[in-house]
Amino acid sequence: MPACLILVLMFTAGCSSKSTNKCVPCPMALQAPPNLTFRVVDKTTSQDLFFGSTAKYTTSRLKVHHIINGHPDTAFLHTDTLNHNFNVRIIAVNQVDTVTMNIADKPQDILLFKRTTTGGCCSTTYLSSVTYNGTVVYTQKPGPDIVGVLAK
Repeated sequence: MPACLILVLMFTAGCSSKSTNKCVPCPMALQAPPNLTFRVVDKTTSQDLFFGSTAKYTTSRLKVHHIINGHPDTAFLHTDTLNHNFNVRIIAVNQVDTVTMNIADKPQDILLFKRTTTGGCCSTTYLSSVTYNGTVVYTQKPGPDIVGVLAK
């Protein structure tokens, strides 16, 4: 009987209202890597540059790189030929990550992926914005589909 009493006292002592730890264990949050789904259109005609009968380029002419410490690294590019979209996904390294985009003989484009971390006990990191050559093309909003149109 004394062993049971000691266990009960230890348990109730650990649950006192004077505890300084106000955070409960955080649930495992599924964190998606920063990504952007987009189409590339001609700046003057708004014609899709990669898909459709008026396409000027094949999808193999689009190259993207994640710049890490000044050097090109992997940016995962997926081509969705059914919906005529591209999706670029990066492994986040910094609060702002740089991605370069090259289309054939056109000048290089710069995408900046900005992440934000929420505060509190169970903080979460999410993609808050993407800029394309200095213009914001995405800001954080609900929903998994982030479709932007990049005019080239």
